[in-house]
This record gives sequence, structure tokens and C-alpha cells, in this order.
Amino acid sequence: MSFNWLELGGIAAAAFGIGLSGAVMPGPVTSVTLAAAGRWGAAAGPLVTLGHGIVEGLLVLALALGAGRFLELPAVTGTISVLGAAVLAWMAWGMITEARRGADFQSPEADTRLPRPVLGGVLASLANPYWYLWWATVGTGSVAVARGLGGLGIASFFTGHIMADFVWLTALSFALAKGRRLMSPRAQQGLIAGLGLFLLVFACLFFVFGVGKFTRG
Repeated sequence: MSFNWLELGGIAAAAFGIGLSGAVMPGPVTSVTLAAAGRWGAAAGPLVTLGHGIVEGLLVLALALGAGRFLELPAVTGTISVLGAAVLAWMAWGMITEARRGADFQSPEADTRLPRPVLGGVLASLANPYWYLWWATVGTGSVAVARGLGGLGIASFFTGHIMADFVWLTALSFALAKGRRLMSPRAQQGLIAGLGLFLLVFACLFFVFGVGKFTRG
């Protein structure tokens, strides 16, 4: 089979643009990246992207095999939402608790409570029901187009998409890594607590969304 490399490049560019429009929207992955950047610096962005990319790569493979309709089932979406809410609430509680105890980004306690970048990227992705819905709709259509060029088409799509996350999350972590040097311990504690509250808000929203799927179908 001969490949049109311009088409492959176009797929990657389109995936990058679509992916970036979603990446810049605040969400659990953003919050985890900022929290991790306070402790691990600019490396947090690439590491969170790695965790996020692992689950996205598996999901793209599943969609290529026809799993899109399964993700749209109300029972599946509802279960994912409720379980995701529990995971985010657990992460949020740990961050808020440590902030109240006086932990900042440099304290030893932060090692046990602030999310590890790669694991945080995995959990924040899996806990977000809207992430599944996006892939079950927009993502499924994009993967279907990419499949027209076979495995290379899917690889080009995924590369462009994950590069959008890499660019945005790396920029965020780099900015916070530079700014943390100017932050007092109290300001760092406030940021940790604020990011924890941000995750808690998403946990509540995901829980309500999930319960709604079970009650309304």
C-alpha cells in the first residue's frame, strides 16, 4: 500500500489542533499537572502527558476496534462517572488535608500526598467521564477517518493529538516551576488547597452526572 505523506501530515496537524482546543480547557489533568509541577518542576508536564498518553493510546486502539458504541451506553458512562468521582475526591482530600497541615511543595509530606506525575495523569484521565464521551463521539469519528490510511493513519492521529497535550501541559508546568520560587510557603499551601478544591468540584459534578445517567438512562 502506498501512503500519501501529505495526508498523514494533515491528519496529525488536524489532531493537534483539535487536541489543543480540548487540552487548554481546565480539568482534572490540568489540576494534577499544576500540583505535580510544584514538586517536580517542569518535568511534571511531560510525565503527566506520559500517564495520560498511556490510557489514551489504549483507548484509541479500542476505538479502532469498534468500542465507541460501548462507551456511549448509559450504564457504562454512569459507572465511570461515579467511580471517577470517588477517585478525584480521594485525590482532592489528600491535597487539601496536607495543605491544612502546613505542607508546601518542598515539604517531605508532599511526597506522599501530592499526585505522582505519571500515576496522576493516568488517574485524572480515567476518572473523567467527559473524556470518555469525547472519545466516544468526536474521537471515534477522527479515528475512523485516520483508519482510512491504516495503521500509519492512526499513529499519525495519535501523535498529533498527544503532542497537543504535551505542548500545553509542559508549558503550564514550566511556568509554575519558574513561579514557585517567588511563592511563600503559605502561598504554596493555598495553591495546593485550591487545586484540591478544584478537583473536588469536578468530583461532585461527575457524581451528579453519573447518578443522572442511572436515573434517567
